[in-house]
Amino acid sequence: MAQVEQQDWPKPVYAWYALTVISIGYIFAFIDRIVIGILTPDIIKSLHLTDTQMGLLQGLAFALFYTVFGIPLGWIADRGNRQRILSAGMTVWSVMTAACGLPTTFWPLFGARVGVGIGEATLSPCASSLIADWFPPEKRAKAFGFYTTATALAAIISYLMASLLLAWLGRYPVIDLPLVGAREPWQVVFIALGFLGLLPTALFAFTVVEPVRRGMVNATHAVAAGTWAFLRANCVTLSCLMVGASLIILEVYATVQWVPTYYLRTFGWSPAKTGFYLAILQSPCGLVGAFASGYVVDWLKARGIKDAVWMLMLAGAIGCTVFGGLAPLMPAPELAMALFMLKALFVNFAPVGALAAMADITPNQHRGFVVSLYVIMTGLFAQGAGPLMVGVITDSVFHDPKAIGQSLALLVGGTGVVGLALLLWGRAAYGRSLAAVSWEQAPEPKAASAR
Repeated sequence: MAQVEQQDWPKPVYAWYALTVISIGYIFAFIDRIVIGILTPDIIKSLHLTDTQMGLLQGLAFALFYTVFGIPLGWIADRGNRQRILSAGMTVWSVMTAACGLPTTFWPLFGARVGVGIGEATLSPCASSLIADWFPPEKRAKAFGFYTTATALAAIISYLMASLLLAWLGRYPVIDLPLVGAREPWQVVFIALGFLGLLPTALFAFTVVEPVRRGMVNATHAVAAGTWAFLRANCVTLSCLMVGASLIILEVYATVQWVPTYYLRTFGWSPAKTGFYLAILQSPCGLVGAFASGYVVDWLKARGIKDAVWMLMLAGAIGCTVFGGLAPLMPAPELAMALFMLKALFVNFAPVGALAAMADITPNQHRGFVVSLYVIMTGLFAQGAGPLMVGVITDSVFHDPKAIGQSLALLVGGTGVVGLALLLWGRAAYGRSLAAVSWEQAPEPKAASAR
């Protein structure tokens, strides 16, 4: 199978700089995505919402258009300038996050969350494709691990910043802001985060350039085996990967969005207190797990385990399901926090493994589209359905707001077991897909490239 001649990989210093910048953008994207969780009690009280309505704001409002726009944006990312596409997306999600601080009723806030989702739909297809062109295959697991570390950092920053702002602003029933007028503390948090997000947007737009595309097969092969042929040939691998990983990520998003409310209703903790302890205790564990994931993969590969990234996903599924299912059933907040901390060590294993696995078996010109399919699964299943299902279970099954812990445990246990089963089933198929890869076997590069 022939492959297009390629230049040298970007210099490591530049590659890591570009990855750092895009990871900072991811930090703000994730903050904008999850901060609504810590603000949930105040939003419910202010707008008089049910748990089901709040679940819609936390998940589906963001995820629906995040996934709908994912397919065309993945297609465009495979053919267009990924740096420009992502710069525009970063601008949109930052502005729309600030807009979340303006509405005073349910539907306008729903619409602003939709806007955040549309902007963030550019992130995964562009970022995954860019990282695969900045780093050679043997370094990608570490690169994706570093990139995914952004979610753990974002959790720390989001919880800490929101808790401190709420504690400070909570002394005032309303705050008068220039141009927008009087706003409640939770609205001010949205506005502040939106404007702060424009800083990494400018950094990415003006200091990172579009890299050379790599792993491109020649035109004859592209005609003979296009995107749909690749999907058909790897349907079992990709189906088990995308659905299995998405079900594990579902339980993570459901927990992230509802844990502050769980501590308030079960143990009487304020959102500010909950956010503070999540920031200093639980979230650092997620940071350690994300950072360690790449090294875990390298350690496994050094011992001859070729499907190390798949094993990483399996470990993540077990850790998240066991510790995440038991934590909300604990009788004391300290015990619950301890188990949530153990779960946090595993929460990034599934996304790191999934992104690395897709990059390892997918040719460059198909990566954006394949990742966009993954975005659909993680968007609709994980980010959209997860928080909503917790609200529906609490309202319709237990009929008791204080049963939020049982709702979380039921959801985590059910989805975790199914996700783990799918990943176990797909392991052999991934091995076959990995063995079939030959487009990575490029001749030694001859031309140098500064970037």
